[in-house]
Amino acid sequence: MPFSRWHVPSTLAIVLLCGWAPLSWALDDSTSNEYELNISAGLLIEAIKQFSQQTDVQFTVDMQATEVDFLRTQGFRARLSARAALARILEGSGLATEWQGDHTVRIYPGIVRPHGESGEREVEVTGTRLRGGEGPAPIRVYNREQIDRMGVSSLSGMATYLTQQPFSFGQFVQRSGAQHFQLRGLGVDTTLVLINGRRVSPSATSVSLNAFDLNMIPLTAVERIEIMSDSASAIYGSDAIGGVANIILKEAGAGPDVHLHYGGAAGGAEERRIAGSLGTSGQRFRSSLTLDYFDRSALVGAERELWRNQDFRRFGGKDYRITAAPRANIYSLTGALLSGLPTSQASVPVGSTGVGLRSEDFLATAGEVSYYSSRETASVDLDLKQLSAIGSAELSLGARSVMFGEMLISTSDIVNQNALPAVTGQVVAAENPFNPFGEPVRADFSLTGTKPLSQETGARFSRFVLGARGGLSSWDWELALTSSDESADVTVGDLDLARVEAALRSTDAQTALNPFADGPAGGDALLSSLVRDQKYGYSSRAWLLSGFLRGSLFRMPGGMSELVAGGEVRREEVKTVDMSPLKQERDIVSEFAELKLPLLKELSLKLALRADFYEHAEDSVNPQYGLVWRPSPDWLVRAAYGTSFRPPSLAELSFPRSVLQFPLADLRRGGSISPVWLIVGGNPGLENVAAHSFTTGVAYRDSDRPGLHWGAHYWRVVMDNRIILPGALNVEKLKEVPGRVTRSAPTEADRLVGWPGALQSIDISLLNYGRLETSGIDLDLSHRTTTSLGRLQLALSATWVDEYSSKDFAPLATSDRVGVANYLGTIPEWRLIGSLTWEGNGWGVSTTATFTPSYQDSDLTGALDRSLPSRTVIDLQTWLELDRFFDPACFDGMKITGGAVNLFDEDVDFANAGLMFGFDISQADLKQRFAYFRITKSF
Repeated sequence: MPFSRWHVPSTLAIVLLCGWAPLSWALDDSTSNEYELNISAGLLIEAIKQFSQQTDVQFTVDMQATEVDFLRTQGFRARLSARAALARILEGSGLATEWQGDHTVRIYPGIVRPHGESGEREVEVTGTRLRGGEGPAPIRVYNREQIDRMGVSSLSGMATYLTQQPFSFGQFVQRSGAQHFQLRGLGVDTTLVLINGRRVSPSATSVSLNAFDLNMIPLTAVERIEIMSDSASAIYGSDAIGGVANIILKEAGAGPDVHLHYGGAAGGAEERRIAGSLGTSGQRFRSSLTLDYFDRSALVGAERELWRNQDFRRFGGKDYRITAAPRANIYSLTGALLSGLPTSQASVPVGSTGVGLRSEDFLATAGEVSYYSSRETASVDLDLKQLSAIGSAELSLGARSVMFGEMLISTSDIVNQNALPAVTGQVVAAENPFNPFGEPVRADFSLTGTKPLSQETGARFSRFVLGARGGLSSWDWELALTSSDESADVTVGDLDLARVEAALRSTDAQTALNPFADGPAGGDALLSSLVRDQKYGYSSRAWLLSGFLRGSLFRMPGGMSELVAGGEVRREEVKTVDMSPLKQERDIVSEFAELKLPLLKELSLKLALRADFYEHAEDSVNPQYGLVWRPSPDWLVRAAYGTSFRPPSLAELSFPRSVLQFPLADLRRGGSISPVWLIVGGNPGLENVAAHSFTTGVAYRDSDRPGLHWGAHYWRVVMDNRIILPGALNVEKLKEVPGRVTRSAPTEADRLVGWPGALQSIDISLLNYGRLETSGIDLDLSHRTTTSLGRLQLALSATWVDEYSSKDFAPLATSDRVGVANYLGTIPEWRLIGSLTWEGNGWGVSTTATFTPSYQDSDLTGALDRSLPSRTVIDLQTWLELDRFFDPACFDGMKITGGAVNLFDEDVDFANAGLMFGFDISQADLKQRFAYFRITKSF
């Protein structure tokens, strides 16, 4: 099997280089060509990857026999030059090296002829199936070491450290807790997720969003993540408008290890994880299995001041407390005075039992309103239990043939707690034995004494891959079958209003609700009988058969041209069992090709074309054109242009349509309110979302200082024909779409005042509408150097958004959303993440800073004359390899790590854009400081 390690040069603007380079170079000393290396014993390929990560040396491995995949090496710790270290790693392997400068090396079996005289075999990188080398679009790679230093415990947590993802929503968008990538802020359905280079189907819990839930993959199973923040439909097909996230799992043959993790925030969100891996590696077979158990307790709003009191008027906002409070509010039915009181409204007296009350007992609270912050009991962080098994295996069949398999099984149980059951505007009969007014009254109250309402989600996910690959001469091939199956059973607690009404009418004190008590309104049996569980079910299934053939074609002035051609056949199936039951499936056939043309030694043209043929959706053909120019060994210039698409999902096409009557104010008829029929549901006539993107940039790595990388890339994405859910309040915009708004014929009285006919119906089902344009620059800088103090690494990533403008039906639609808070997700003008790592002999300290600049607040009416302050969050981590300081016989391979995310417990700022949440949920985390401790042991 072919392998290579491709490091994308980090990028940053020249202005940042000029500011940082003097500091970085000042840290250099005469030993900068030597490195403190820690190479683990085990698979040779894994040792080479560790060598590359620790020295910044790029490598390719030319494979002429798959048995090379199974070679092993002895580990070591030493201070060596890159060439001496690699020679030590390869000692006895029969592999030779060909250095190309000081930071690029080709590794090949000793019997193979020099480079260019035989077929080169390299591992694929995200964004192309061509063999290795730089692609026309930039890719950021986050290896295992970098992920660990983020201090996160999930893939969704890792996504918050991507500057190309301008916002993340926590669990507030989906009550199931599902989390997603959404690069460039274009929507969760526009970032294609791959596992080991193969697409995954939408999750059962996210069928309506057409997105994959990142929680299905335990972080301990991830080897690295490759992010391509450029459209890639010409390579991978649909859903890659915003880019691609390729999640690479641990490879077969990985050595055994144990991972223990504990963490928590103030008041809750305690995490416990135990994971272990086993691996075997022989001459022709290798395999690995990882088991992971993760348990997190809930953190509720009562632990945070912002949610304990939702009266945001103290910040200049609105009061989001509700009147369905534990201490009930009582109202007369007609607005007249309550019997025996000077007001038409009163709250229940403090300490009242509700037994033997008289109307005059309410004199002290007449006219008083009792309020309740309903988010006191709501989950800030969900209760989660998850068990996962991840396995892989490879069997060598001969000189260049390998069979391989992958397995991922995950089961999780999630509880999202909400508010206490609330009773609003219900009539308490005069005959209710606890009613002191002798007449029917209305009451608002919450059912204290019951558990808060919650949604419980049980999800089961399985994914299997079986395939083979091989080669002949300069050509190689791969064929793989992928199958995935996910189901989710959802239980939602809700009030049974019919039983509530009956209990408020009851004349029996044993079965009647008592809203006049400052406490539980009844016994446990009565209260529990008023809450019902509604059960729903969702499933998502898919299988994918894919294959390709790759090889050299003919020689050009810059080298051999290369072609990749292949195809895919897949089936998707979704099923929902809820208020809108659905069962649909469709088949998709795809054909693709990529061509590399080395026009000159320094200049290559890369072309890609893909055609996708859909059942129940439009077919689509998408090209990509790319140029890669290396004017010198240190400089890289590239550019890419391509088109992308997203077809309407099965849910969007097929959700049943229903009709509801709703009272609406008609602005064109003087604001008069009348009942209007609303049509909701899917739309079988939806068309594909279309997009095109362009990216270009420059990257630099210094030959004299191999650890120094910088560069900058400009990007632009335009989406058309987006799939939108219009709101019922957008009648004026909807009338632009034929057939969406119907009115009766105007009466003679209407004509006299110039009014149109009365609204009859509004079709607010899904439709294609609007355009979104966004552009900006991605910047990166990194520098690694070795000094007498240890190894130091500086890194800085930044994304500047020049434009993010959309035309849609959102109430807060503006010409440009950059720097303005938005409940759909805030797009900051800048997003910067910097880190500094200091690593010594068996110990290290790393700190990360995330900076968000000040931006404008807003509410549903638009931008406000109020700014949210800039925000800097500091993370810190430190680690110690115990066998370097204590008896290796007892502590061999053992490492302890401790750290904190949001070390200084930066508070969350109030934002009107957060509505009832009180803060910008797309930019801040109410969990605040989170501390953790880990123990890992490698065998």
